[in-house]
Amino acid sequence: MKKLSKYIGFYVIPWFICFSLLAMSGCTKEETTTDIEAFYKDSGGSATVEQINNKNIDTSEKVELIGYLIGERPAGMNDVLHELNQKLLKDINATMKINYIRWGDLQAKYALVLASGEDLDWIFTGNWAYYGQEAAKGAFLEITQDMVGKYMPGHYAATDPLAWKEGLIGGKLFMVPSSTPDVKVNEVAIREDLREKYNVPEINKWLNIEPYLKAIKKNEPNMIPINVDSAIDITRPFFYQLAATSKSYFDLFFATSGGSGIVSDTDDPEGRLVKITDPSVINDYKNAAATIKDWYERGYINKNAFSNKIRSMDLFLAGKSSVAFGNTVDMQNIFDKAKEQGWKVKIIPGLSKKGTYPQDSHINNGFAIVSKSKHPERTLMAMDLIMEEPAYNQLVYYGVEGKNFVVKDSKIALPDGVTSETNTYPPDLSGFWFTNKNQLKYPENWSEDYIKVREAAKKQVAPYVYSAFVPDVSMIKTEVANLNQVVVQYFNPINLGMIKDVDQAFAMFDEKLTAAGFDRVMEEMKRQTDEYKKEKVN
Repeated sequence: MKKLSKYIGFYVIPWFICFSLLAMSGCTKEETTTDIEAFYKDSGGSATVEQINNKNIDTSEKVELIGYLIGERPAGMNDVLHELNQKLLKDINATMKINYIRWGDLQAKYALVLASGEDLDWIFTGNWAYYGQEAAKGAFLEITQDMVGKYMPGHYAATDPLAWKEGLIGGKLFMVPSSTPDVKVNEVAIREDLREKYNVPEINKWLNIEPYLKAIKKNEPNMIPINVDSAIDITRPFFYQLAATSKSYFDLFFATSGGSGIVSDTDDPEGRLVKITDPSVINDYKNAAATIKDWYERGYINKNAFSNKIRSMDLFLAGKSSVAFGNTVDMQNIFDKAKEQGWKVKIIPGLSKKGTYPQDSHINNGFAIVSKSKHPERTLMAMDLIMEEPAYNQLVYYGVEGKNFVVKDSKIALPDGVTSETNTYPPDLSGFWFTNKNQLKYPENWSEDYIKVREAAKKQVAPYVYSAFVPDVSMIKTEVANLNQVVVQYFNPINLGMIKDVDQAFAMFDEKLTAAGFDRVMEEMKRQTDEYKKEKVN
């Protein structure tokens, strides 16, 4: 205990505060019934502008809608909001105010925003962004077929029936999922020019990366080989290593850097659940931990990961990290900005040993109406326009035409004099990841290398039995919150190599998981996942 606590110390306090909120109960609304079978039957067509605009709904009262997105607020967001609000005022007599939860503040702030007394109508959510946890607390309004059919007819028509089913928790829906799930895999970018400069052998997969890290450490004193933040990238080096050397284990309660200790192999069609410290998998974890510990001790991983709030991608572009963790979609910005700086980059997929990555579900990106919203109906109307009306969709995704983009030969391009570095509203970085991406035009500046990365991802994604599973934690909220605290406090230091002894660290982790109520949660999750798998078959 003393040896391990030396490496966690004061770092765990913000995480503890955040996830202790899981044990709190939220406010509740009058019971309603979600006719999910009707969702399956009637949705999944094609949206039209007429469907979205002709609602014959009373909008005589002007309202302001307040929402939250995740990420860094783009410098050009105010310009986009000005254009957006002009359109919303004309169409539904509403304006929108959008706040951001920064990546580095995500764990500490997401639950607090919902629990606070501030006016709020909607928030970004997803299966990785606290959907299940917050829905169980009563933070989100139930979404019914009547609500979506009346106030979001465009999105209702454009959405595959499967999407509504994926969002169910205890037979009810508490989010509006994207109509177009991303096709993406985990990726890592490296400085290919530096690899060539220091005569490092070619790198085509994660298992070949160590000589590159060694060369960067030796020759680039102002650069940390792996420079991760406390929120998004904190677990990635470990899990890239784990997946590449053994199996792609995924925590059933994964939400950014938290979890439960209940994992399954994403390549296992049966989805068998095991404890991280179970004898059948513990050696896989220990082997990965030993490698990461060695890298940490050699200085390949930053020492300030628990306090750092800047993502590896931003540090990479600033010349302070030799790798950038991301995914197939957001890597387009790496290519653009690196080219302008005269760098060569290479993208390496973070795949399982079998060469796969679990396919995203519709509920990977979406939004929820908060239970305290004063304007749920008008919020749904606004989101219908943003998600499915092409002019709105293009505005929130690419920015202001003429300032952030122009259309040339039916493709998106940068205006004259604007570079990816000076563009105040980079595509895909604004946080509107739930819009209909099938409507977006092909960017003119996609390089052949980036197109190859996207094409490769289509072959690398594979079905994962629990890709759309959302645990119902209503009966085990306390245990789930306690397990999450244990993962953050005792497993995240293992993820970063901040431990003295691998065996002792895992022994302590196992002891704490058991004391936190692991067995009860595992029993409940086996029951729920068995029902989920039967439902998928039927």
